[in-house]
Amino acid sequence: MLQDPYRHLFFEANAASHRVRGASAGLNWPDNAICELINPGLGSRLLVAGLTAPEILPSLRLRLGLTGQLVIVDSSEEALSGVSKNDAFWAVVLKANAEKLPIMDSSLDAVLCWSSFMGLGPLDQITNEFFRVLAPGGKVFITYSGPASPERPRPCLLGLQTLFLKSGFSRLDSDTGEDFFLFKAEKTHGFTVSVSQMGRA
Repeated sequence: MLQDPYRHLFFEANAASHRVRGASAGLNWPDNAICELINPGLGSRLLVAGLTAPEILPSLRLRLGLTGQLVIVDSSEEALSGVSKNDAFWAVVLKANAEKLPIMDSSLDAVLCWSSFMGLGPLDQITNEFFRVLAPGGKVFITYSGPASPERPRPCLLGLQTLFLKSGFSRLDSDTGEDFFLFKAEKTHGFTVSVSQMGRA
């Protein structure tokens, strides 16, 4: 009997819906908190730029659902080898540089950099590429999980705002705590900057 990818996805999605607690249990508190805040939505087209944490992929698959699309881009073959067979079956995995994405204009709903943004390459070129590949209303999420340290620095919030405004993004927001950092930029018309700092106990 031939393997039907849609049938496989249907049964995998239904089985996965029963494993939501188990999948979430594989993530630590900051990871779970960030996943809840991002929540790209069923049917979204999501790009993960820089694969530093393949353990988040099952949680993203649950949120995108059967009709969603996940694209993973990393310049390192070693990083991409961390994608499980099941995730690779469902996602599009590309070995490429983030400053020159092999993706059509305005074809994505969201971009996620999970603790990877600072190491992706020339940041001004990368933010321009994110703007190019996102459809109007598309969002970029820059996240860092765990406490900041000299070994794991977080980006400068003011620097991120300047970068993304220069690339054409017009709605900026942030949510940070001791254990996580989340910056969001949206490709919209008009000009809105809303930055909120939220401490977590």
